[in-house]
Amino acid sequence: MHCNGESRRVAVHPRARAGLVALAVVAVSCVVSQTTPPVQPSLPATLPIDPPSARRGALVYERNCVACHGDRGDGRGISAPYLVPKPRNFVSAVYKCRLTPTGSLPLPSDLRRTIDNGSHATAMPGWKVLGDAQVDDVIEYIRSFSPRWEKEKVSTPVDLPPETADTAESRVHGRAVYEHLLCGSCHGPRGEGNGPAVPTLHDESGAPIVPFDFTSARQLRCGAEPIDLYRTFVTGLDGTPMPSYAGQMKPDEGWDLVHYLMSLRH
Repeated sequence: MHCNGESRRVAVHPRARAGLVALAVVAVSCVVSQTTPPVQPSLPATLPIDPPSARRGALVYERNCVACHGDRGDGRGISAPYLVPKPRNFVSAVYKCRLTPTGSLPLPSDLRRTIDNGSHATAMPGWKVLGDAQVDDVIEYIRSFSPRWEKEKVSTPVDLPPETADTAESRVHGRAVYEHLLCGSCHGPRGEGNGPAVPTLHDESGAPIVPFDFTSARQLRCGAEPIDLYRTFVTGLDGTPMPSYAGQMKPDEGWDLVHYLMSLRH
């Protein structure tokens, strides 16, 4: 029996009817499999906080995080006045580095990536030394500061297509994409972070914010790899003037832009 749409006449012996019924079931399943798309596993509606894990995480937080992020998680620790940029406010739960669409909460795996690797060009170091168990616990405690985690639906991560070839042609096209999207208005015509809009730029707290200088040797805020830069293009950096460009460029154009900007770095 094949699911190829062919039809043949068959002489049916009475004793063969039971077998034909089974074949009919197979035929129907073939048709259904060809016409009905597979059901994708659904994400949970929300990500409830695990209280025992959060209680353990509170101890990790008090030892390592409270000086910057504050005992209330509002980013107002005793060290905060001396830090630029300011520590993350876990109460508002607005996060830059995510794999989820702009305006949505990050996944716990996004928080883990930031905690493990740190946030470049800030006072936030990497905490992978804590080990997986303690990082998991402190993530639960961090999430407990904001009611958003209990109320908002989990967002589907954005798609990150495979990287295209980094060629001279790709970089030339990437520069054209840079100009078309008006990236120079903030990052400057040569990517030096000195665009004409700089004096008007502020973060969600109202503090002045400076666009990234792609010609510097500094690591990128949300990661050092090309895929990290592509992720920023399609998610935006919530809490900053950097928007999401999802839907405004094709995947290959996004990679061309990555290649152009990476080529500017010293």
